[in-house]
Amino acid sequence: MLSALAISLLPTPLLAQTPEKVWRVGLVTPNQFGARTFRRLNLPELARLGFVEGRNLSVQVFSADDVYERLPALAVELVATKPDVIVAVGPSAIRAARAATSTIPIVMAYGGEDPVAAGWAQSYVRPGGNITGVVLLSPELDGKRLHLLHEAFPTRRRIAVLFHRRSLNTPTDRSVQTIAQTAGISIESFYTAGPEEYETTFNAIRSSGADALLIASSSVFANDAARLADFALKAGLPAICEWRDMATSGCLIAYGVDRAALQRRVADFIARLLRGAPASEIPIEDPTTFELAVNLKIARTLGIDVPTPLLAQADEIIE
Repeated sequence: MLSALAISLLPTPLLAQTPEKVWRVGLVTPNQFGARTFRRLNLPELARLGFVEGRNLSVQVFSADDVYERLPALAVELVATKPDVIVAVGPSAIRAARAATSTIPIVMAYGGEDPVAAGWAQSYVRPGGNITGVVLLSPELDGKRLHLLHEAFPTRRRIAVLFHRRSLNTPTDRSVQTIAQTAGISIESFYTAGPEEYETTFNAIRSSGADALLIASSSVFANDAARLADFALKAGLPAICEWRDMATSGCLIAYGVDRAALQRRVADFIARLLRGAPASEIPIEDPTTFELAVNLKIARTLGIDVPTPLLAQADEIIE
């Protein structure tokens, strides 16, 4: 039997510890915007929680590059790599991941529609399946943006709403239409498939006589924020967008969830699942922190005054 002293004198290789387990996370996203956001906001928070890429965490990204029809096949490819957790960005990716596996835990990052109504979970408190995460209810938020735009510029009575074509006849589309009718706001909806149609779509918006613009929630639009803001500026339209950084990119007003706080919650879901908590028992969360940003530089370029009450509410004023 070896003494403690003898053991301490053994060569280093004999004392080598078992290598640390490397956890595998797969990200399925409609575009690189989701991948960039994950790396910029989620990975630092995961590292703080003890999961460090390159040490005990491996991340694989499966991006459809805005070709949404690719998502189901990408989700199947991702499942074949046998990740410990799947992170699905947006409703289309969530549906694709859910169709590809009923056993691997899936984190919504974030669901743009009601997960119970969509059939992804039995309830918010007890999801009951392999899907949990954070919900971002786009229909309600787009309705709030419409109200904000109307309250800021009540004399501008013809509001154009730019939707991605995938939103046609969806809860988001219907919600904005209903809110507009209830509030007596005149809107006209325009649908675009993406960057190749932006110029044609904005020509149609200008021809419609619209005098303000709501750019509805869409990961494609978030990815193309600067380009859309430039089109709106050239059309002379005050525009409201989804994310705070879209105002930095040139949107007049941005109202939405605090993305950094939201991604920290997503990272927490991932960490809990990696530690063994079942997705079926982790309650789904709604966002609780929202941000309002106003770009006064754009207001000056458009030659319009932003109401003082709106500026007083703003979390950020961009000069």
